[in-house]
Amino acid sequence: MNEKITNKHLDRTAYVYIRQSTLQQVRHNVESGRRQYQLEDRARELGFEAVVVVDDDLGISGAGSHERPGFTRLLAAVCNGEVGGVFALEASRLARNNRDWHHLIDLCVLTETVVIDADGIYDPRLLNDRLLLGLKGTMSEFELGILRQRAQEAYRQKVLRGEVLTQVPIGYTRTPNNGIEMTPDLQIQEAIRGLFLRFNECGSLRQALVWYHDEKILFPTSRRRDGIDSVEWRLPHYQYLLRIVKNPTYAGAFAWGRTTSRSEVIDGRSRKTDGHKLAMDEWQVLIKDHHPGYISWDQFVTNRQTLKSNRTKMHQTSTGAARKGTALLAGLLRCTKCGYKLNVAYRGRDGRAPRYYCSAGNKAKTTPECLSFGGVRAENAVVDRVLEACQPLGVEASLQVLAGNQEEQNQKQRALELALEKARFEVDRARRQYDAADPDNRLVAGELENRWNSALLQVAEIEECLLAEQQSKPPLDDEQRERLMSLGADLHSLWNEDAAPTDLKKRLLRTVINEILVNGESESGYIEMIIHWVGGVHTSLRVRKNKAGLNTNATDKDIVEFVRELATGWRDPHIASILNRAGFRTGKGNCWNENRVRHLRTENGIPPLSKSTGRTWKTMSETANELNVSVCVVRTMVKNKLLPAKQVVKNAPWMIESKDLLRSEVQQYAKQARAGKSAPCEDNNQMLNL
Repeated sequence: MNEKITNKHLDRTAYVYIRQSTLQQVRHNVESGRRQYQLEDRARELGFEAVVVVDDDLGISGAGSHERPGFTRLLAAVCNGEVGGVFALEASRLARNNRDWHHLIDLCVLTETVVIDADGIYDPRLLNDRLLLGLKGTMSEFELGILRQRAQEAYRQKVLRGEVLTQVPIGYTRTPNNGIEMTPDLQIQEAIRGLFLRFNECGSLRQALVWYHDEKILFPTSRRRDGIDSVEWRLPHYQYLLRIVKNPTYAGAFAWGRTTSRSEVIDGRSRKTDGHKLAMDEWQVLIKDHHPGYISWDQFVTNRQTLKSNRTKMHQTSTGAARKGTALLAGLLRCTKCGYKLNVAYRGRDGRAPRYYCSAGNKAKTTPECLSFGGVRAENAVVDRVLEACQPLGVEASLQVLAGNQEEQNQKQRALELALEKARFEVDRARRQYDAADPDNRLVAGELENRWNSALLQVAEIEECLLAEQQSKPPLDDEQRERLMSLGADLHSLWNEDAAPTDLKKRLLRTVINEILVNGESESGYIEMIIHWVGGVHTSLRVRKNKAGLNTNATDKDIVEFVRELATGWRDPHIASILNRAGFRTGKGNCWNENRVRHLRTENGIPPLSKSTGRTWKTMSETANELNVSVCVVRTMVKNKLLPAKQVVKNAPWMIESKDLLRSEVQQYAKQARAGKSAPCEDNNQMLNL
C-alpha cells in the first residue's frame, strides 16, 4: 500500500468518476469506457472496501458550459468528508476547466482526500503534488482549447469555400465535389417556384398557406427514416413555408453564421444558448451566386422586407399585413406626437366607415388620445396622390396583370400535370412488378395487384382535378382584354371598380408608401400629413377635417335649414309629420318623430315656436279662411304670382306672409271671387292645415 494512503482514507469510500464528452464517444470509444470502469478493481486492490462508481455524466462535456449532476454529487460527497480517494483515468475526465478542477482540489485539501489517476497517487496537501495536479488541470483545459481551435479553423476554411457538408434543403442535392445543385425532380422544382410565385401574388405567407389548403395542393417535404432520405407530399404548415422563404439557399447564396451563441453566468456557472438570430450584415459568411437559385437575390431581399412589414401591430416599426376591413391606410399612419401607429375603428350605418385614432394616451391612463379623425377624406386624398404618381405606369401595369393572370392560371394546372405524370409512372411500375411476379404465388401477386389498383385510383383522381381546373378558369377573351387595357389608361376608374378587391388596394398602397406621419392638432381645421414614399421622397398633404357633427350619421344640412324654417310656424309633432310626408329621414335612416325633431333643434340652436308671438305666415287654408274664398282661389293667385308664397320643399305647406294679404290686388281678386266673377277650380293635391 502506498504511504500516501492511510487507514483514515481506507475507512472512507472510494469514488470512481467516469465521463466521456459525447454520446458518440460512449457508443464507439468502448475501450476508453472499459479502462475507466476498471478503476473500481484498482481501488479494491489499494484497500478500499466501499467503492462508488459515478457514471451520471456520460455524454456530457467537462468544459464547464453544461450542468454535470455526477460531478456535483462527487463534490458534495467530498465536502461531507465521505470520500477517501477520488479515482479518475486522467485529469481531463474530472474537468476540462480550471474552475471545477481547482474547486475539487481545494475541497480535497480541506477533507484530506487523495486523488488517484492512471499515473499515480496525489495528496493535495503536499506542495509538490498540488503543483503537479494544478499543471494537470491547466494542461487539460489547454488541450481542449487547442483541439477546438484546430477543428474550428479547419471547419472555417471549408465554410469560406462554401463546402460545408450540411444537409441541403428540399429542392437541392449534393454533388460529388461537395457542391449543390437543383434536384432533377421537376415536380419538386415547380412546387418550390410556385410557392415563391404565390407569396409574391398574395403579399402574405399566411394567405399563400390558406391557398394551398383551400386548393388541396400538396407540397414536398424531406423525411429521413432509418438512414434513408425520402420525399413526402402533404399539405404544408406555416413554419415550414416560412423557413423556405427565409432561406438564402433558394436565392443561389451560401450563408453561414446566421445565428450566434450567447453565454450567461447563472448560479456562478457559464451557460451557453444557441440560435440567436443575426442581421444580414452580421452574417459571418455570405457567398452570392454560389449555386443555381429558384429566385434572384433581389427578390429574396424583397421577400424578407415583406415578411418584416407583415408582422403584427405589436411591432411598431412595421405596417402589418393587409387585413380585412375597408380602412385602406390601416398600418400606414403614425402619430407625430407620440410615434405610435394609429388604430382604426369602423362606424356608420353599415359599420364600414373607418375612423383613425391614436390610443397611446388611453393606454397610459393619464392623457387623452392624441388625435382622432374620419378616414374617408384622408384616404381619398392619399389615393389621389398615389394614382397621380402611378398614372404613367397604368398601361404597363395592365400588361403585367395580363401576364400574371395567365401565370396564375397555369400554376395549379402545371402542378397537377406533373403530379399526373408521376402517378402514371407509379402505375407503370406497379404493372411491371405485377407482370414479373408468379401468378400462382397469391400472397405476392395479391399485394402487387392492390398496389396497382391504388395507383390507378390516384391517377383517376388527379385527372378529375385537372379537368375541373381547366374548365373552371377560362382565359380572358378579347373584350375583357380591351376593358383591362382601357382601365389601365384611367387608374381612377380602375380603382373605383366594384370588382376591385380592398385587400389588393391595401397592398398597392403598401408597395409605394412606407408610412404616413399624421398631425391632427392643427387649429386651422386641417389634418397635416407627410407621405414617406418607398423611394425616399416625402410629400406633404393637407386634408380638411370634418366639422363636429358632420359625419355619415349626421342629418343633411338642407333638412336642418328646412326644420329651421318650419320651426317658425309649426310645433315638433307637426314638423315630424311634414318631414316624413316629404320622404326625409334622419342621418341613420330612421323616420322622424317629436323627440328626434326636438333633438335636432337643440343640436343646431333652432328655437321652438313661441306661443306668445306666434308665426308671421299662414298656410293656404288659413289664407282662404281669412279672405273668405276657396283654397283653389288662393292657389290660383299664387300660381299667377298675384299672391307671394314660399314652399321650402315639394309637398311642404305653402308659406304666405300675413302682410301680403293686405295687398290691394289680392283684396280685389278675393272680392271678385266672392262675387262669383272668377271661375271655380278643384284642387285635390292641396296640403291641408295641420
